Order: sequence, then C-alpha cells, then structure tokens
Amino acid sequence: PIDFFFRSLAEDRQGKAVGIVLSGNGSDGTCGVRAIKGESGMVMVQKPTSAKFSGMPESAIATGLVDFVLDVPEMPDHLLGYTRGPYLSTPPEAQAATALSPEAMRKIFALLRSRTGNSFACYKTNTVRRRIERRMAIHQFHRVQGYIDYLEENPHEIDLLFQELLIGVTNFFRDSEAFAALCEALPDLLRNRSGKDPLRAWVAGCSTGEEAYSLAIVLRECAEHLEEDLPIQVFGTDLDKSAIESARTGSYPEGIAVDVSPKRLARFFETRDHGFQVKKELRDMVVFAPQNVITDPPFTKVDLIACRNLLIYLDTEAQKRILPMFHYALRPGGLLFLGSSEGIGGSDGLFSAVDKKWKIYRRQPGPTSTANLDHFPLVVGRDHPPKGTPEGLHAQESRRPGLAELIEKDLLRKYAPASVTVNERGDIFYIHGRTGMYLEPAAGQPSHNVLQMAREGLRLELASALRRAAAQHKEVRRGPVHVKTNGDYVAVNFVVRPVTEPEPVRGLFVIDFDPERNSKSASAKPGRPLPRAAGRILELENELVRSNESLQSSIEEVETTNEELKSANEELQSTNEELQSANEELETSREEMQSLNEELQTVNVELQTKIESLSRANDDMKNLLDNTDIGMIFLDNALNIKRFTEHARKVIHLIPTDLGRPISDIASNLTYDALIRDSTAVLRTLVPKETEVQTHDGAWYLVRIVPYRAADNVIDGLVITLVDVSRIKRAESAARRLAQIVESAEHAIVGQDLGGIIGTWNPAAVQVYGYAPEEIIGRPFVQLVPTEKANEYESIRTCVSRGDSVTDWKTTRRRKDGRQIAVNVTVFPIRDDTGRVIGVTSMARPIPAPAAERDGTPADDSADAAPRSKAGPLS
Repeated sequence: PIDFFFRSLAEDRQGKAVGIVLSGNGSDGTCGVRAIKGESGMVMVQKPTSAKFSGMPESAIATGLVDFVLDVPEMPDHLLGYTRGPYLSTPPEAQAATALSPEAMRKIFALLRSRTGNSFACYKTNTVRRRIERRMAIHQFHRVQGYIDYLEENPHEIDLLFQELLIGVTNFFRDSEAFAALCEALPDLLRNRSGKDPLRAWVAGCSTGEEAYSLAIVLRECAEHLEEDLPIQVFGTDLDKSAIESARTGSYPEGIAVDVSPKRLARFFETRDHGFQVKKELRDMVVFAPQNVITDPPFTKVDLIACRNLLIYLDTEAQKRILPMFHYALRPGGLLFLGSSEGIGGSDGLFSAVDKKWKIYRRQPGPTSTANLDHFPLVVGRDHPPKGTPEGLHAQESRRPGLAELIEKDLLRKYAPASVTVNERGDIFYIHGRTGMYLEPAAGQPSHNVLQMAREGLRLELASALRRAAAQHKEVRRGPVHVKTNGDYVAVNFVVRPVTEPEPVRGLFVIDFDPERNSKSASAKPGRPLPRAAGRILELENELVRSNESLQSSIEEVETTNEELKSANEELQSTNEELQSANEELETSREEMQSLNEELQTVNVELQTKIESLSRANDDMKNLLDNTDIGMIFLDNALNIKRFTEHARKVIHLIPTDLGRPISDIASNLTYDALIRDSTAVLRTLVPKETEVQTHDGAWYLVRIVPYRAADNVIDGLVITLVDVSRIKRAESAARRLAQIVESAEHAIVGQDLGGIIGTWNPAAVQVYGYAPEEIIGRPFVQLVPTEKANEYESIRTCVSRGDSVTDWKTTRRRKDGRQIAVNVTVFPIRDDTGRVIGVTSMARPIPAPAAERDGTPADDSADAAPRSKAGPLS
C-alpha cells in the first residue's frame, strides 16, 4: 500500500512530491521511493538506529536515492527549508540569482565530465536544469555560484548529482497495455526465427533490470505459447554502473507484487526475506553490461530493441543519431519498442508503425542512412578520465575546509585512529593520522588509490573488505593482518565502514587501522607461547582463510567480467561483418548521393524560379494594396494586426511597428466604439458585418468586417476594409435637401425622361392634376395634355430636349376627372455631370379663372398665349 500511495503521489504531484519513510518492517515503500525520485521529488528516511523497526528505512536507503537520513525531530526543519527553497518557490526578486545561465551549465557539465567521464551536453536542457535545481534545494542554495563552489569543494556531491541525472523511472511490466500490444506483435517475429539461431533482444537504459527481466518473461511466455523452442538472449545496458550491479543480483523488494502477477511470481521468482529473487532460469537469459548508448558501440543483429523513456530526456540531435543506430542494430523485420511519450521523429523511412499508440515499430528493409556515420561509435573502450580523484586532488582537497571539516567531525565522533576516507573504488579523499606503516607511494606514476598504496600483506585483504562493504553497505572487520614494513611484519586490525552522515559525504567509506596491542615484529618476539610448527600452522590457516575469501571475490569478478567480455566479443565480430557490408553500402550511397546532388540542383533552380515568381506576385500585391483608395487591415484570430495598407493609416493611426499588436491598443479616428465587439462577433459567427461610420473630422467611411479564409478554407483572422463614402454621403444629403424643396413646393413639379415617361410627381401635382403618384408614375406625360394641345406639347418637349428652357407658357392640362385647367408652365432640361440632357422637368401653376368667367361672362383666350423661350422664338 505504501508503494501504491507513493506512486500515485509521484504521478499526481510530480516534482513537488515528498516521500517520508519512517519505522517499519519489510521493504514496502522502496519501489515508491524510485517513483518519487523519477519525478524529481524529495525523499526523507528515518535513521535506522532511531527506528523501532529498521527494515523499511534500511531498504529505502539501500536504493541510493534518499536525500535525507534524519532523526524524526530534525525532519520538520529540513522539510520546511526544502519547500521554501528555490526549487519549489522562487520569489521574483530571486529569479535572476537562481537562473541557471548557459555559462553555469557549462561549468557544471565540465565538473561532471571530469569526475565521471560522461557528458550531459546532449540531454535536454530543461531536464538537467530541474535536476540541478533540485540538488540546490536539497542543500538550500539560493545562488548558482554557491552551488558550483560547493561542487568544486565536495567531489562526492558530483557523484550524487550524477546519480540524480541518471535516476531511472522503472518497474516490472510498466504500462501493462504496452506489453500486451507487444505480445500481439511478437508471434510474427518468433515464427521467422530458426531453432538454432537465438532470439536476441536489447534493452537500452535498463536501469535496475526490471525492464530487461519483464521482456525476457514476455519472450519466454510467447515462445512457449507458440510451442517454439527458441534460445532467448536479452542484453540489458545502462550508463549507471551501480544500477547494473543491482540488476545482476536480481533481488527486488516485495513491492513488485503490485506489478507482477502471482502466476509469474511463482514461476520466475523465489521468495526471500522481505523480497523476491529472480530464478536462475530467467537470470541465465539476461546479460547486463554498462554502456553509454550515445558513445559506445551498439549490439548488432538483434531482433528486438526496447528503449523506453530514454529518448525523451535527449535533445533532437542525439535522437537523430540514436535512431539510425537502432536501425543498424536490428535485423530485417526487427521490432523497436519505445515509450508512450516517444516517437521516431524524422526517421519515418527507417521504421514503419506496428502500433502507433504504444510506439511499436518494425525495421524497414534497406541499408541504414550514412548521414550519421561520422558520429557512429566504433571503439569498444573509451579512455575516460578516472572516476576517482584526479591527479593531485588529495593535496588540494586536504586544504579545503568544507570537506575536511565534515570528515573530521565524523572521525572525532567515532574516535578513529589512523584512518583513510575513500570511495568504493579506493580513491583517497582524506587521510587522518599516521598511516605510513600501512600505506606507501606506489612505484611509477603517483597514485592516490589506497589499494595501490597498500603495503605487502594488506592489499588483498583491503580490496576484499572494501568490495564487500560496498556491496552489502555494512561494516566489514578484518584482522589481524600481517603487514610488511621496513623488513618486519606488523599485525594490524582494520575496519571498513560506510559513511552515512553527514549527507554530503554519504556513500564514502572510512578505513580505520588498529594495530594489535603488544604485537611486535616477527624478529623481536620474546619467547614462543606455541611451538614453532604450531604457530606456523595457525598462521598458514589464517592466511588460507583470507585467500579463500579473496579467491571467492575474484571468482565473482571474473564471472562478471567474462559476461561482459563475451557480449563484447560477439559485438566485435558482428561489428566487423557489419563494417564490411557498410563499406559496400557507402559506395552505393556515394553513387546515390551524386545522383541526389544533381536532382537537388534541379530542384534548387525550380525553387529559385518559384521564389522570384512569388517575389513579383508579392510586389504586385503590395502595389495593388498601397495604390487603392480602400483601406485594408488584416487581423489574426487574436485580433492582432498582421498587415495594413497605406490608406488605412489615414483612418487608424498605424505605424510599421504596430504589426503584431492588438487592434484594441491602436488609437482610431473613427467614432466606432463597437469595432472590437463586432470583430469578435464576426469571428464567432462568420457572418460579415457592414456599417457606415463617421470620423472625428466629418468624413464618412463604409466599414466592412469579413472573415479571412486561407487557401484550405480555414478561418485565419479578419479583413477590415475602409471605403471613403464622403462624396456619396454629400450627394445623398444634397438630394435629400432638393427632395424636401420639391416636396414642399406649391408648383406641380413633374419630371420625365426624354421619351416623355413620368418619373417624378410631387404633392402639388396631386392637387393640380388629381392623380396619386402610383397612378401616374411610369405613364406618358401626354396623358395630361388635351388632344388639341398635343402637337404644341411635342414641339415644346423637343425644344427642351435640345437644351432650351421655356417660361411663362400658358396652356391647358387635363385632370383625372376630365376637366381642363389653365396653367402657367415652366419647362427646363435635366442634365448629368457631363452636361448631357437626360430628362425634362415641368413646373405648372394653375391660372385663376377671370372674374367675368366666374360671373358667367366669356373671357378672352388668354390661356393660349404663346410661351417665351430663352433660346429664341419657337418654330
């Protein structure tokens, strides 16, 4: 349950997760600690010496991933200091001080490379930065330079940072659905293998071995299901040598029962105290070896490569180098199994997808691309700088107070006599007391390794004890051991004990030398309590016991070395064959490259032609937009300005630097407060919007807002057009004023075209002639002229059509009711902008009847008086 809880916590809170392991039996919580550390969280563990039950704390500490080992009363202060540190909460005023600049990253990379021989320059910067910031938070550094100084003064912190960067997030059958998808793809792979040819799989970045063993179980089960008796060989590699050592032991905590089914546990695992041990059947199928997948040669002729959750931590360039190498390593039809967050990127031509969701790919036939051969790793061994203390580091470190003070405090607390502080390889970090009786400079180039400096009689015992202490993380006592010094032998007891605190030096080992009390050299012993032969026998028996222990350790090392040499030998043979075929492929590739160069030249010419055409089209479009009288503004989906025409600057105050700014931030000459609201509505509804808006200086513009559609019919913003309609508005205003005059005039004003068809009819005409507008508009004007006056009307209309005007024309007209009325008519032409006559307008005023007529007396025929023409007498 604790493992399950820790995993859930890590998945939910990620880098903010904190796990605290207190007193308890068993190994519950160990798998959860790995999950929290995999997400860059923090882990605190109670000191086993203060715990009532030390099983859980000791199991968690054995992972090497614990940040703090403390007594319970000390935990709150460390927890608060961590949560308030720069890693989780950096105030704005401290951000500049905590930022990891490229120069600081380079310094840290240089320290790591000098100490471990491995470069992290190809890792994603953000990933490495977060891991470094987490280590700064552990030590509560608020400034980068302070942490760099701490690294220089404490080389052991570099080892811890190295482990921090290599933390593997792994467990058995991680992403069970992904393994289920792999099982569906395996039958085709297994059926194509011959019985004598082993099926080879390579797990790159195997961490502590869970992935490699999981893959071996799946392959064995699939082969048995198909009733295929195929030999299976799985290679597990990782950069972390301590993780490889842990994987080789095949010992895992009881928490793996969450991920491994009871059936598989019963078949492939044996129960141990508070854990499980991988059975020999499964162990013989898997070979583990340290390897840097970027710089070391790959395994070749493999059928399956599993590299999950490794590529996501590498930059694009490293991935481009690794994926072709995987293609080179796989046999035709082989499978590549990646993590759910990874992909093959630009290597589509090398692999085809088998399951896109769970990232299972099949190797495409054909030779591997030679584009990355200049980076291809060919050398099996690399001359790395020693992982221990470099030349002269001992003298330098002894002068630095930081490390010396911490180690002195630990030595004083333990009342240590002559002592040496070393790492697991024997590199000396600090010397306390007089050690000349046990150590002396080795011949040849100066060395600061305790195993090389140990005197005769001490070296083998010391090497055996150091290995056992490093493997078991427990104190190892040896002695008495007879050490040759100045021609005599001195009996000495020594203890190799791991350093567990303070935290900066945790992981080192202290060797305490304690000479036998009252012991003297062999030549100066007074008397002999035992017969000479019996003493010699006892001495030889002790030496034989020590030799057997040393031999056992040597045998274990030789077996491990043989496994690595065996795999290296196979890879060298395969590499030699592959290099021969690679030479042939390179020759073929050279010819193909020549052909490709010619094609590229042709494509380059075509591309240049298209660029020139596009440039001309762009110039034409720019001139078209700049020389039109229509203002245009192009906006993106966030209403930011993408482009505008010159005419638009007259309406909205735009300058070239406004590109990319929101249109709402720009001052406008329009009295249009709803511009942003209408633009947003058009983007939402895709319905164009059109409105007339006046500027502050009185000009009128027609504003049209329409969606911007790309070539693929995707809405990519808006187009706002601004059309100057001031002249139209002025003309409309003048027309309205003229219409008001016509409407209010007392004269009957009738407009007609050159064909005599009525087009205008004012209210006074209704009173005079009796026709409503809808009754008369569109009909011939001659309908209002009495028959006897028709010729006269046609003569007048023809005269006016030529451009003359007629005034004071007294004539008669016919009303709707049939009566004839006397009217005084003025007729004048209607002209367009060019002066051409396009119609005729007549204004008629009724002539009151004479008094005699009103009295019944006939009047003279004044209504038939001849009209006056401004152009001369009428013919």
